[in-house]
Amino acid sequence: MFRRISSGRFLAFAVIACIVVLWAHSPAMAASSGVPTMGVHELTPGMAASGRTVFAGTAPEDFPVEILGVLPGAGQVGDLVLIRAFGPAIDKAGGIAEGMSGSPVYVDGKLIGAIAFVFPSGDQSVGMVTPIADMMRMLSYPDNADRSASVWTGAPLGLVASTVMVSGLSGRAYDRLADSLKKLGIAARQGAAYTAAAGVSGNGSFASGLSQVEPIIPGSAIGVQLAQGDIEITSFGTVTYVEGDRFLAFGHPLRGVGVTDLPACSAYVHGVFKSNASPFKVMSSGRQVGAFSQDRLTGMLGRTGANAAMTPVRVRVVDGETGREKETIARITTDDLIIADVFGSAVLAATDRTLERVGKGAATVTLKVDLDGREPFERINTFCSNSDVAGASASEAVDIVNLIASNTIERAKISGIDLVVQVDPVRRTAAIEKVKVAQNQVKPGDTIDVEVTLREYRGERIVKTVQLAIPEDVPGGPISICVRGGSPAYDEEDYSCLPPTIEELLKMDLDTMLEKLGARYRGNELVVELEPYYTDEAGTPGKEAPAHDASGEPQPHRGNPLDSAKGMDKQQDKAAKPTIAPPEEELSPEPVVSKVATDWVIEGIRWATVEIETPVDDVPIADETASDW
Repeated sequence: MFRRISSGRFLAFAVIACIVVLWAHSPAMAASSGVPTMGVHELTPGMAASGRTVFAGTAPEDFPVEILGVLPGAGQVGDLVLIRAFGPAIDKAGGIAEGMSGSPVYVDGKLIGAIAFVFPSGDQSVGMVTPIADMMRMLSYPDNADRSASVWTGAPLGLVASTVMVSGLSGRAYDRLADSLKKLGIAARQGAAYTAAAGVSGNGSFASGLSQVEPIIPGSAIGVQLAQGDIEITSFGTVTYVEGDRFLAFGHPLRGVGVTDLPACSAYVHGVFKSNASPFKVMSSGRQVGAFSQDRLTGMLGRTGANAAMTPVRVRVVDGETGREKETIARITTDDLIIADVFGSAVLAATDRTLERVGKGAATVTLKVDLDGREPFERINTFCSNSDVAGASASEAVDIVNLIASNTIERAKISGIDLVVQVDPVRRTAAIEKVKVAQNQVKPGDTIDVEVTLREYRGERIVKTVQLAIPEDVPGGPISICVRGGSPAYDEEDYSCLPPTIEELLKMDLDTMLEKLGARYRGNELVVELEPYYTDEAGTPGKEAPAHDASGEPQPHRGNPLDSAKGMDKQQDKAAKPTIAPPEEELSPEPVVSKVATDWVIEGIRWATVEIETPVDDVPIADETASDW
């Protein structure tokens, strides 16, 4: 097994920067290398070669290399060339360093490929080269004009994880992102960010990272970014080959997903340092110089002057206890499988940094998601936690972004995400103590008053009256009413009327999904729901009987009605004789709900039962010929 060498072990002084558009005459425009190439069949052990990489600053330097042999079929798609690097710079570094991935290797002035792998815990001067012929195939692939429409479909099997350096996140926010990236085949390492000289300005724009951008040439340091700004996620490597405004780099993939759309940035090398595990470059990201359009098993293809689609994200957190207010601004990849994870980590980091604590509190969260071609999706919700208000406040917004990005009917182009979190240090909750229905018997079409007694946390009792309209098609007999809070923190399986499942939401058209997401109950809402009931095709209502316990007493049904209805008994008369519902009957399509906003996050769930009068036409006529025994 061998290990990639694309990224530095630690990212110190990460100068965060990007420029959205580069002009055709930018000094970063790549010059054609015009270099001849050599195939692996021409190589023999003992051949003298040379490599090229940046050991300090931005200027590439040459170092001697010896060809040890060719390893047939050792690469992802073909052979690998076994080499040994040496010389003063390599000796000083302790061998081939992380960040040298993509460093070109030449024999008699002919390019043979890119250094891409080393043996873990082995001789760090020995490495493996991806043949240039395998990398150059990318130059013939069509350039997808709409790269932002591509999606990542999971980590390629059998690949060693690529490494990205993460700055701007720490603690559990970093841990959360690292766990998410690991599932996608990317290893994360934490770096320290230095933003005094550059970064995000007060108006939210991105400043330049380095005083000037060196031309992109073979041996130049290069970075591929998943995030830019107050949060930076970058994998560093080296440019292998340049042809006009296109360049090849790394010699191995970031994830090997094919068509991609990620920013390419210049990089500054602060030095190469020894380590017990392997040497590593300490690097800073600089200006955006272009975009990568191909992420293949043999490397990555980029184009200078190109602009990658990125999603602007702004998170503002206000602490009502201390008056502190902090804002995090970044641009993150539009990729469907990672945008929500990066956004969620940003929210958690921003909240922890502002509060400087982990604990109880109440939060009002305002989310706005800008969508190309549609009105923005906006939602305000209230959350409360007795242990982790930051985690509670971030969960719904992250879920919504993830659902929008993952829609299976239409790709939503998220053009911006804005989140404001207002946190108070108090537990602002009220528990449902008692539910009472004012009317003992009601007719279909009536409106009933549901009286709910709430107990404020360490406070007084409050009585709220909620009116609920009974539909015209409700059958006669008892029917249950569920009273609960709208907070998503409760187990949804305890609810009688379930919102659409994740699977159902993903398969809706985007407009319907957004409507359903916007209609979700809010934490400070008191929700009164009528239990689902049966109706048949002829329009004659049936009744869903409550579940029974061991004593035979009817109990409110608290499972998923869409699952339990398949074998649910149907109550046909007041004696509640169960019969199996005929297959042509189905549940009422939409729950009957009434809700009111309160000043608290509502906790708990209670049930009540009302008796629906049976219409005279539905009362069975007695058989006069029947005899009593």
